[in-house]
Amino acid sequence: MQKFRIQTVPAGGGSDTTSRRHVPLYGRLVAEEPLSMGAPTDILAMQARIPHTFREPSTAPLRKLSVDLIKTYKHINEVYYAKKKRRATQTQGEDSSHKKERKLYNDGYDDDNHDYIVKNGEKFLDRYEIDSLIGKGSFGQVVKAFDHEEQCHVAIKIIKNKKPFLNQAQIEVKLLEMMNRADVENKYYIVKLKRHFMWRNHLCLVFELLSYNLYDLLRNTNFRGVSLNLTRKFAQQLCTALLFLSTPELSIIHCDLKPENILLCNPKRSAIKIVDFGSSCQLGQRIYQYIQSRFYRSPEVLLGIPYDLAIDMWSLGCILVEMHTGEPLFSGANEVDQMNKIIEVLGMPPKTLLDRATKTRKFFDKFPFDSRYVLKKPKDGKKYKLPGTKKLHDILGVENGGPGGRRSGELGHSTSDYLKFKDLILRMLDYDPKTRITPYYALQHNFFKRTTDEGTNTASSTSSSPAVVNLDLSTSSSQHGLNLVGRTRDCTNHTYQPASYSAMECDPSPSRHTHRSRYQAPLMGFGPSSLPYSAYPSHMVPDSTPPKHNPPTNGPTPGQADRDDSPMVGVCVQQSPVAIH
Repeated sequence: MQKFRIQTVPAGGGSDTTSRRHVPLYGRLVAEEPLSMGAPTDILAMQARIPHTFREPSTAPLRKLSVDLIKTYKHINEVYYAKKKRRATQTQGEDSSHKKERKLYNDGYDDDNHDYIVKNGEKFLDRYEIDSLIGKGSFGQVVKAFDHEEQCHVAIKIIKNKKPFLNQAQIEVKLLEMMNRADVENKYYIVKLKRHFMWRNHLCLVFELLSYNLYDLLRNTNFRGVSLNLTRKFAQQLCTALLFLSTPELSIIHCDLKPENILLCNPKRSAIKIVDFGSSCQLGQRIYQYIQSRFYRSPEVLLGIPYDLAIDMWSLGCILVEMHTGEPLFSGANEVDQMNKIIEVLGMPPKTLLDRATKTRKFFDKFPFDSRYVLKKPKDGKKYKLPGTKKLHDILGVENGGPGGRRSGELGHSTSDYLKFKDLILRMLDYDPKTRITPYYALQHNFFKRTTDEGTNTASSTSSSPAVVNLDLSTSSSQHGLNLVGRTRDCTNHTYQPASYSAMECDPSPSRHTHRSRYQAPLMGFGPSSLPYSAYPSHMVPDSTPPKHNPPTNGPTPGQADRDDSPMVGVCVQQSPVAIH
């Protein structure tokens, strides 16, 4: 402590000076002698607490948190990352010593998620040589493999080594075998299950190898959609598949129809097949209440009403609009948002439907005086258009040259074509499952009846349209039974064979490709002649007598050779022989 010395002059004015030492005490100079001689103990204690040295001003907390704040944060970061690096180095050293102590699953064949550890080149049953991992999902994973016995590539779905997944996969096998037995000629657009077997406690399903899915196709158009002609071809095949599923001996509800579960058989043809029956069930044997991907979820499932085969027709209506516009018709972020988006387009559901629903209160309030239903006010404050004011007419661009006017002037995209398409979609999106159009009547709709001058014309050519680009399959999500969350649909684990050629087949716009030759494609048939008439079970059909199901007279039946050779129209696709189911 610094000492202060002052001189005092005696009262008599003498020249003798007496030196006294003073010390600071809380801002005052106090003589040291009195403090040491008769000072109270508390003052002495306070004096003892006064530091003998003081910190540098630059290190003061106030300065560090104000003037030097950036320097302070910089120092904190340096210390943090130095510690992190030290810990990482220590952990790395410990890993090798603890590896032997880690728990083994299924004798080391499974990972900690109960998925089989796939190794390229491994052989299952000394027959299927694993080529690559195609993708993963909640059920397990799908691999591409080479079948040495049949000398062809296949897709193998390897189910998780867990009882619940095994049980559901066994139901899927049973349904697939039923469908395959009923479709020996392979003409009803359902994926073929070749066989199944157990491998190291995993159920393995062997499927034919197809091409990529319809969502990949949409991505290839930069989400601008495919032509109405190609949409029609997809629609007819899917209606035929649903008619097949609705036959009395099957009565199968797919329960998860969406673009990802519809695969092209060949990347340059319009033939498709439905895959992923992992959520499916037969009528009367419903297992789940929470079914269907949200964008394609029917009102009866949203409202908690017992569902039947009609839910797949609702999904199909949503899919067909999306395939042509490039965007989901109802893209709800949750079930409440989904219901509101449906009501924006279709108006309020019928009161009779809401009266018997178990989840009506989730979406609607009911006025006690007149029993009228109104939509609940969204908790997130989101604004919606009034019921029924967002017209399907405008979404499809019926009178404006298609969605965004992009199809103006193109052959097969007249106002008449769009009116037929809109009418079919509205019948598919009927709120009431009992009056919703059935696959049989859908196939008889005018949308599928084409006159010669309206014929679906196609040409093999290379397109210069900016709307169509080469498909990058490196992030494709075509997977059999792969449950993707939300609408992300990304999968980074896919491996594809390199394309053998990159020529494109497109539907050239007359205004931009007038020099290209065109040929008259075979006109489409509109109903499988070999299937008996069958309405949805328990559904009343408009006519009390089932209509006579005559073979179509304006085109080949699905069993004929031209069925799978219909060229792609309105979209460019890159050759890739690999498919995921």
